[in-house]
Amino acid sequence: MMVLAIARVNRGRRTRSPSRSGVWRTLLALLVCAQAASAQSRSVAITIDDLPAVSTRRAIAVHTSITERLLTTLTREAVPAIGFVIEGGLETNGRLERERIALLERWLAAGMELGNHSFSHRSLHQSPLETYQQDVLRGERVIRSLLERHGKSLTWYRHPMLHTGRTAQTKRAFAAFLASHGYRIAPVTIDNQEWIFARAYDHALDRNDSAGARRIADAYLPYMDSIIGYYEQQSMALLRREPHQILLLHANRLNAEFLDELLTLMRRRGYRFISLEEAMRDPVYERADPYTGPAGITWLHRWALAEGWTGSDFAGEPEVPAFVMEIAGVR
Repeated sequence: MMVLAIARVNRGRRTRSPSRSGVWRTLLALLVCAQAASAQSRSVAITIDDLPAVSTRRAIAVHTSITERLLTTLTREAVPAIGFVIEGGLETNGRLERERIALLERWLAAGMELGNHSFSHRSLHQSPLETYQQDVLRGERVIRSLLERHGKSLTWYRHPMLHTGRTAQTKRAFAAFLASHGYRIAPVTIDNQEWIFARAYDHALDRNDSAGARRIADAYLPYMDSIIGYYEQQSMALLRREPHQILLLHANRLNAEFLDELLTLMRRRGYRFISLEEAMRDPVYERADPYTGPAGITWLHRWALAEGWTGSDFAGEPEVPAFVMEIAGVR
């Protein structure tokens, strides 16, 4: 983006002296080198929502397969990750299922972290504050004791749909509630529509359409490559650097099968993988988050709105292909 800015400065100049041209070439070379150095020092925390798993098929065998494949890839690639649990997903007809709790045990046994994603994945924008807070406490009944048995503490909370409050009063009150219960908010800087690909992938698998599933997967990885690039550019435009990024994914069949390729893609972009705790040491996360609008958006864009960014500043975000939207049944 800095190269483009220089190009705009030069636009309209009909002639340049040889010495001026040489200066610009030197500056461009320095900028390219700086960008290359930045790419080699990129870092990202992998966060995975909706544990134990999210799928059109809730059979324990399906959720076990998702868990095992995700953990096999993460451990083989030595990638730390945190999974955010919806404890309602541990129950069937109001009864806790040991097999589903055992899936969370596998995450901890593999050295991963767990966080609270509420009990029922309700929106703070559509719930009375007290009701929402009770849903958060109900969502820690299992994972708090699991973490303690593994010598860990329950620290992180991820807002469902990234809905953090429609008013400043609600937002402040809920943040105070979280702090009083020992929670820290887990932000996101690289969001995406991966869940649409995953839903379409599930639909294809459910009707034994292997060719359709492959077509969806073939579109997913280039989409993720472009969305990561988009947030890298947005970081540079807003912060003049790339912070420790925090990527949002979900525990689904699509990622269970293709997480290894996604991690390879990110390594090619220069990323190293860090824990959420390490990512949060970046001073950028000390910035206030004043956003109280209706959307669930990244913290990067929350900070941008606070600095006066308007619609055109957010242009260029990659879109999900129309055929994927159609298969997923998403408008």
